Amino acid sequence: MYYADIKYPDVANGLGVRVSLFVSGCRRHCLECFNKGAQDFKYGKPFTDKEITFIESKLQLPQVRGLSLLGGEPMELENVTELLPLC
Repeated sequence: MYYADIKYPDVANGLGVRVSLFVSGCRRHCLECFNKGAQDFKYGKPFTDKEITFIESKLQLPQVRGLSLLGGEPMELENVTELLPLC
């Protein structure tokens, strides 16, 4: 899986302070997509153990309320397979 960005702290994509992961890849190809680049499954950087460790460390902080998964499309099969263990 590839990802476009990890935002921490993020207060724009859910309630409270969050960690937001923007995954790559989307087959929907919506006409008005605001980020067509992220439709490519190889957009951005590879999602590795380094990123998982970073996200998990931030989720341990008492001020963090949760993880937001955005895209691309987090629900694409290739992304779900990688994201389920993180969730």
